[in-house]
Amino acid sequence: MKGNTTANRQAPASPASSSSDDTSPRKRRKTAATATDRKRNNASKPKRKKIPTYYRRKEEMDRLEEEKKQLEATVKDLEDRADILRPREALQRRQHTNRVLREVLHAQRRAFAGAASIVAHHFREKSTGPFDTPTKLSKDPVKRRAALLEMREQRLSCAYEFMVEMLRHMDVTLDFSEQKRFTAINGDICSERFEIVPLPEARSVKRVFDALEAFVSNMEISMSEVDGDITVRENDEPQLSINAPVAQHRFVTTIANIVQMDTNNAAFAEYRPPGPGVEEIGFSINDPIDEDELYPYKPETRVRQDVTVIIMVSKQFDPDGNPLIVFSRWWSLCLRKSHIHVPKFVSDRIRNGLESVSASMLAAAERADAGHAR
Repeated sequence: MKGNTTANRQAPASPASSSSDDTSPRKRRKTAATATDRKRNNASKPKRKKIPTYYRRKEEMDRLEEEKKQLEATVKDLEDRADILRPREALQRRQHTNRVLREVLHAQRRAFAGAASIVAHHFREKSTGPFDTPTKLSKDPVKRRAALLEMREQRLSCAYEFMVEMLRHMDVTLDFSEQKRFTAINGDICSERFEIVPLPEARSVKRVFDALEAFVSNMEISMSEVDGDITVRENDEPQLSINAPVAQHRFVTTIANIVQMDTNNAAFAEYRPPGPGVEEIGFSINDPIDEDELYPYKPETRVRQDVTVIIMVSKQFDPDGNPLIVFSRWWSLCLRKSHIHVPKFVSDRIRNGLESVSASMLAAAERADAGHAR
């Protein structure tokens, strides 16, 4: 027993057992050293201070508030720029619209100018008035009267239709006058005029009409007084009246003691009193006679003047509904081309003379109701 015990104590330890005893303490020392180093490192680093949630949110709110202010400032700047640019843009739009409108108006004016040129050329090529039926009078008194009465019927009908169309789109309560002078392609010297003259002082269509007829009945006297050139009546036929609804005016005028001028016109007049569905109206018409066997033209020694005059006196109404007497007139003068030399100042004097006589006739119409109360 003792021997075994001694043997056991003296026996060497096994390798495995020896290795286990040697390794385990080293690991423990290494682990302890690592932990000690980690603690030293942690102790050497400053500890991170934890920010409370309240402060983080406040900082975020402050940052957002600052961004909001910047955005508001940007918006305000853009609005200010828009306020500056908006009128400029509106002005640019107006300028563009005005340019477009000007182009349209210019195109319309060109179209009107072209149409006016066509019309002007037409009248220069063939100057025609509202009456296109030539009149020929024989020496026989019965045939002459029949021809003049037929002429009267046709002229009155055409004159009424013509004046209605001339006035259709016009404001007859306002003065209007349009005149043109031209030399026709065939060499005739022509002049035309259309006018509308309200007569606010007039009270009666009939009185104005009667004043005009009195003026026409003494036309040769009026022409001599106004123009200063002597005008002589060659015919002695009765003047216009109820029994003689047609009159003839055969005049010879000496112009500036240089040229003699023939005028041969038929005169018609008609007054239509007011009635149911009938407007009060007065017509005075003068139209040239183309051929007259009793009073022929003398182209060898005289120049020929053809004058057409249409006068209409009617009752209209102003914008307030008050009655207004309106004087409307269209006339045409044609100084026929002749082999007789006519100085320019003579032809101008003839045209100006008709304008002067027309003005004198209008003055007579304006004086017709002088002194009469409404």
